[in-house]
Amino acid sequence: MLQFFHDLTAGFSIRFLIINPTIMKISTNHICLWQIKNTSMLLLFAAFFSSSSFAQFRTYTKVFSDNIKGGTTLFGNTLTHIVTSGVADTARMNGNRANGNSSYGNDNSNIRYVDIDGSTGTGDGTRNSSSADLALPAGTNTIKLARLYWGARVRKSEFDLSLDTFKRVKIRYGTAGAYTEYAAAQLDKNSTGSGNSIINQYQAYVDITPFIQANGTGTYTVGNVAASVGSVGSGGNYAGWCIVIVYENLQSSAYNSVRLYDGFQQVYDGGASQISSVILTGLNVPSGPMNWRDAKMSALVWEGDANLKLDYLKINGTKFQNSINAIDNPWNGTISDTGVHVTTKNPNYTNQMGIDIDQFYVGNGYGIQPRDTTVSLEFGTEADQYFPGLFTFQIKTNEPTVIIDKLVKDGNLNNIAEPNEVLTYTLKGRNVGIGNANFCVVTDTLPSTVTYLPGSMKIISGGGITPLAGLTDYTGDDLADFVANGKVIVFRIGTGANATQGGILTAQESFELEFKVTVNDPGVNGYVPPIINVAGITGFSDAGVKSTDDGTAILEPLGGPLPITLKTFTATLQSNNMVQLAWSTLMEINCDRYEIERSIDGIQFSKTGTIAGHGYTHLDQYYKMTDDITGLKAGLVYYRLRQLDIDGKSSLSKVVSLRLKKSSDFTISPNPFSSYVNINIDWAKSENTIIKIFSMSGREMFSKNIQMNKGTNYVQLSELSSFSAGNYLIQFTTTEGKIFKQVTKL
Repeated sequence: MLQFFHDLTAGFSIRFLIINPTIMKISTNHICLWQIKNTSMLLLFAAFFSSSSFAQFRTYTKVFSDNIKGGTTLFGNTLTHIVTSGVADTARMNGNRANGNSSYGNDNSNIRYVDIDGSTGTGDGTRNSSSADLALPAGTNTIKLARLYWGARVRKSEFDLSLDTFKRVKIRYGTAGAYTEYAAAQLDKNSTGSGNSIINQYQAYVDITPFIQANGTGTYTVGNVAASVGSVGSGGNYAGWCIVIVYENLQSSAYNSVRLYDGFQQVYDGGASQISSVILTGLNVPSGPMNWRDAKMSALVWEGDANLKLDYLKINGTKFQNSINAIDNPWNGTISDTGVHVTTKNPNYTNQMGIDIDQFYVGNGYGIQPRDTTVSLEFGTEADQYFPGLFTFQIKTNEPTVIIDKLVKDGNLNNIAEPNEVLTYTLKGRNVGIGNANFCVVTDTLPSTVTYLPGSMKIISGGGITPLAGLTDYTGDDLADFVANGKVIVFRIGTGANATQGGILTAQESFELEFKVTVNDPGVNGYVPPIINVAGITGFSDAGVKSTDDGTAILEPLGGPLPITLKTFTATLQSNNMVQLAWSTLMEINCDRYEIERSIDGIQFSKTGTIAGHGYTHLDQYYKMTDDITGLKAGLVYYRLRQLDIDGKSSLSKVVSLRLKKSSDFTISPNPFSSYVNINIDWAKSENTIIKIFSMSGREMFSKNIQMNKGTNYVQLSELSSFSAGNYLIQFTTTEGKIFKQVTKL
């Protein structure tokens, strides 16, 4: 059985060869990339899969595609670990430290929650929690996209995933303070069993781009994920999380072709051989020799077992390997970067017993040659089973001379894609080079979730072309085509463009295009998924050098982009009851003004200020205004931006929240400790207070009078060396009540 697809927008040619595809003869308990004992081979990294050959829950879709000075990074952690005799079994959790291999797995192991924030204070609202650090290159980094993924194995009798309360996750910046709770934008699951005995393996995600933009690099804590614990077979219990970042760094010396895919599906053939392959095409590798760091891959993998081998990843036919991702066991429970265990996480295990987050350079040694336009990938196993969830690929590319950006506006102007709603796409770009860009063609392959609106293609400006509306949808009769059988839209732009080829964009010449689609109705009780659409432009220099660029527009279920490219939006509490609102944009289209709207309940908003926009610009713009909240009776306030076009239409940003009344909390370091701890705590007024330490059984172990000053206080307790190893609670008594923090004595 042979199936072939072609994606004109991103230039992906995807080929699957399935031999004896006997599907789903057993059921397992894992998602993303799983491993169990069988004999099957899955060669993955595809945008689409054949439902006749794979048991699938959500086919792989393109989340992001662009040529940028930047790249991707992944970070995350486990939310469960093996516990023996009441304590974490570090021997098993770190059994793969040397080379990635181990004799231990999570199958039939006593899996329990990791919960670094304890069970008091803010930790009282999380059943599990762990942290990891986001690091980005030096210089100014612009977050283009950030998504939080989480997943686990659950019993329905404990966590019914049809209930909204179990589709949520909590995240905070740092290791103290309040959490922000998000609902899943999408949750995919595989169910086995019946009644309350149903076992669900699920993966969920939510877009957190504004949250990451507001906080930047540093430590993030994630928790309260629905997950079952205990000892079970058929793969074992697990839980974890991963954040994927797409960033732009203009100080970078090289452009990368950056691509991100996600999905959720199970592949198992009951023991027969199964082969599939993917070829990434449309690449534009420079003419010079490739460096090791010029190509990079990353993958999120659930239930990668260090004790099961015969996995492999092939790049251009060569099996991948490094010092801790063996040639026959690359998915082994590690969180790694270029063959080194990542240690900037808490807890810091080398075997996550249920999640791999691996990043690795593949620029040389894998057959990538100068001027290559394709790279082939094979993702396989001869002993395990896989459920891919997320992967990225970036490779050095020639600096584009023609660029494109893509924006979407929904008909109801609420930034939510609704059934039968009309979406308007605007494609804008220009020739940023110093010479001509010849034979310029823009292509856009529509996702399966939308239907093209006939007769909606327009060339608003196209480099020497008089604005054209009412273009036909036929091929070969004017400057735009709609290829119905591939759902592909084609524009030929520039001076001299005709019905068969693109024309010339001179240096700094720009273009603007438009078309419309209708959101497909998913039916009764159906769900409109995120609508992700990528457009691409191709041009050639006078010397025949090819230039390509992509633009991505995303309309999430719970919100989408403004008709401006919003870079940041933050709210900061200042002195004298003033809040500073700040935002920046990368691009604006017909932007008349911004209105700041405020709410104390997150539902009813009112306008508090207005700032003029910049009309149409490709340059970065920065805005600030202050809001006087004197007399506001609320502990939490919400803000959003309303952007108004010159024609009066408006769109809303996502909402940011700001806590006005600072909750009492404190931080402790080091934790775990050996002989002392340092405490950082804010206090409402100058006074004496008592700090106490209790054992986990409630016995008072330590008490000390200390002088507190109004504001931030730094306290060192150096009398703790005699404490026995174990967990303790440190208590302060404030005007708001008692607050606790758990510490561990080594």
